[in-house]
Amino acid sequence: MIMDTDKTIAKTASKIPILNVWYMLLYAWDMAHWKGRLNAGIADSTSLLGLLAQILAESAEHLVRQQLRRSHEPHHETIRGIRGRIDFATCIKKRTFERGTASCRFSELSVDTLKNRILLATLHRMSRDTRLALNDNTEQAGQLRQRLHTLIREMQGVTLTQISASDFSRLQLTRNDQDYFLPISICSMIHRLEMPTESVGDHALVALLRDEVAFHKLFERFVRNFCRCHLHGYEVKAENLEWPTEEKCKFMPIMQTDISLTRKSDKMRLVIDTKYYTSLFAANRHETDKFRSGHLYQIYAYLRSQEEKGDGFKNASGMLLYPAVEQDFYETVTMQGHDISVATINLNQPWKTIESRLLQLFH
Repeated sequence: MIMDTDKTIAKTASKIPILNVWYMLLYAWDMAHWKGRLNAGIADSTSLLGLLAQILAESAEHLVRQQLRRSHEPHHETIRGIRGRIDFATCIKKRTFERGTASCRFSELSVDTLKNRILLATLHRMSRDTRLALNDNTEQAGQLRQRLHTLIREMQGVTLTQISASDFSRLQLTRNDQDYFLPISICSMIHRLEMPTESVGDHALVALLRDEVAFHKLFERFVRNFCRCHLHGYEVKAENLEWPTEEKCKFMPIMQTDISLTRKSDKMRLVIDTKYYTSLFAANRHETDKFRSGHLYQIYAYLRSQEEKGDGFKNASGMLLYPAVEQDFYETVTMQGHDISVATINLNQPWKTIESRLLQLFH
């Protein structure tokens, strides 16, 4: 694969409207219902980092107004009297009984929870990030920073700690934590996008595009959840396909589709494989007139290897879908009874146009 320079990716990032990136994130996070809940100030943000910081502030303000959720947290403290379970080993080591105290382990209802510490740490990080002023209007950035400082002061009782990737993996949100889904998702995104870059432009968006794994997963989840939201007559899922081997072999690689659409009325199938290569965003004289053979082999294998499962599989169609920022492209070929399409979706256009384009492609 030919990698683009940061300069080329930064130029690409400048062509994608920030609001479109936000809508993609909402679909990827299963929160498409938030699309209509942006105020004018948020919609006018000029950078991805500024947009994330503003929405984080708004969602955090909602949490503070409703009171931060508390939970029983473990405590280990030396106290007079007995509470919870006595830590005899510590008591003997520190000779606490001689002073009329005991080292006890107990749980206490507290606001100092992991999700609140993640929220506070991210608010604190954003309040000190000078790049808000570089990417946004200076006055707007100052107001946002003041808003973040106010929120930090209002989160009394929450410990300010350094957050790592392992904290996000340990965190488990339940149905009772629905108000936390959006802010914690934003905190996670900000944490992943805090990669330094010397490129001119929106550094957070550049980082997102430069990380091919992150953007590919975002694009894949966006398309799959978009289908779930809008294609009501279809079953939408990612699925594992079995190789049609006569004997089982543990060394056979896994075939997993990004998106499998099955029309409920007649069981006809469309297998969509989302692709993201940074070279597609820039002119590449070695690839402009030819499809990527490896991608065609992959979708071809997905279709031909499943033909014996029934008519829906025998006549299934396939699609390779790429993001683009210049123009839409669509080409279809038929190979041994299977229609295989290669298409792009131009992210540099109004969101309504993007939605209409996707619906047209999938129907």
